[in-house]
Amino acid sequence: MFSHMLIPTDGSDLALRASHEAIQLARSLKSRITAVLVSPTFNRLADEGYVLPELEFDRAGWEKGVNGRARKVLEAVAAEAEKCGVSCDTLHLFRDEPHAAIIDAAKDHGCDLIVMGSHGWGGFKQLVLGSETTRVLSQSTIPVLVYR
Repeated sequence: MFSHMLIPTDGSDLALRASHEAIQLARSLKSRITAVLVSPTFNRLADEGYVLPELEFDRAGWEKGVNGRARKVLEAVAAEAEKCGVSCDTLHLFRDEPHAAIIDAAKDHGCDLIVMGSHGWGGFKQLVLGSETTRVLSQSTIPVLVYR
């Protein structure tokens, strides 16, 4: 049925619950998963006015923080998958259109199902889910399972 699932996450409670359910589904189907977290690019943050020009904002420091957070979130998903005997790869992408990154990752990695939460952090905290779920649903040719 489904042999490789893509699980987009932003670390929100709902996204983590969705990943938990996806892992359980993958275990029952003997499938493997790829967990993906999409972060906005540094330039996008500056262009959107999140980074005020009068502030000293160190790009390297920002990247270290974003990468550290992504690693923590993705490692939690991978650890749960390992406990359940589910093979899990992780992927951290920087992209200004998270829905496109999710769809492209699913295609590039041969996924046959995308499992994601109905919404996530939104806004500055994280730009992965919420309206992105709607965009994935409307633009993906790969089946999408939405967890509420």
